[in-house]
Amino acid sequence: MDGPRPLHSGEWEQLNAVVETVFRPGMFEQYPQLFHEANRENLRVVAADGKVVSHVGMIERPASLLGCSIQVCCIGGVATLPNYRERGFASAAFGDAVARARTDGVDLMLISGRRSLYLRAGSRTVGRDQEFIITPAAAPRLQALTTGIRVVEVTSRHLPLLRDLYAGEAVRFVRWKEDWEMAYDCKYVMNQPTEFHLIYRGADPAAYLLLQPPRKGTSGDETWRIAEFAGDRTVLVCALGQLAADRNIALRVHVLSADIVLAGLLGGVAVSSSWAPSYGTLLVINFEQFMERMRPLLAERLDAETANLLAFRAEDERFTIAKGSEQLKVSGLGNLVLYLFGTPNKDEVVEPAGSSALAAQLDQALPLPALWYGISYV
Repeated sequence: MDGPRPLHSGEWEQLNAVVETVFRPGMFEQYPQLFHEANRENLRVVAADGKVVSHVGMIERPASLLGCSIQVCCIGGVATLPNYRERGFASAAFGDAVARARTDGVDLMLISGRRSLYLRAGSRTVGRDQEFIITPAAAPRLQALTTGIRVVEVTSRHLPLLRDLYAGEAVRFVRWKEDWEMAYDCKYVMNQPTEFHLIYRGADPAAYLLLQPPRKGTSGDETWRIAEFAGDRTVLVCALGQLAADRNIALRVHVLSADIVLAGLLGGVAVSSSWAPSYGTLLVINFEQFMERMRPLLAERLDAETANLLAFRAEDERFTIAKGSEQLKVSGLGNLVLYLFGTPNKDEVVEPAGSSALAAQLDQALPLPALWYGISYV
């Protein structure tokens, strides 16, 4: 076995053969943020018999969770050729990616799948978000919220507007200029072909949305999906109504737990909804560092004195939050991520052991919102 290690410059064709064999043709074109020369060090591979046989891809970006700056890593393109499975190659490459992320100062790892490899490492499906369904019948109620809305197809000259609108989101990635350009050029987001639409109110750009047709292979589900959005929520809701009416389609919108304005607007016009997790799974890479970086939010949700008194410790897979003599303990990475980020499944709710008074205080600050991929999906 050679690796895990970065992809060598002369191995692109070998890697392409791996991911196209395991997934589908066109992976390099559909995920240019992952598969490009500047990111080659983050393409972790194992070679055997003189060729690349296993791969774990990653990109690292800053992100913002309600004003707190963190560092995240997105994992994707995890693949092993069929004849080389059950030899531990994928586990080795994934472990190498986790180690690299920790060395690079990453706080959280977002993983685009739910396979046992990730669950054994401590990743979990998290988030207590909502999904709303907008039908053509509901469209008039949405369209009545405001006037002067115009939905246009995005061109390359609009990308700075999308960037600036997204920068106003409370929970977001910090994206490079080329992230926007690559996503727009390939028009493939979160495994689906995608339409990019900019929404004007009068002469002013106010919001955008990324629209996807019904997923292939989902028999009977003709719902279109909103893969990403940003901007003025009233304008966005009106545009959703306009699209539903003009195209005679139902739309599915994933709303983060922190987005109380959009949830309130959609709920206020009697659009059906259900609880939903975020996409994929989430793994905490560095608990102590992450919680230090979230301390400003803890001060905002608790108070500055309480937040400053909190101490965070990690020993193997035992995690402690302490305030003076009061302590809370969580065992296992999987339980930790469920405690910090929540879950829509009541059977998975984690109650930490220790001080009930401290637990009650932290209930005012947790769960934290999880990021939504959008064009950052790999």
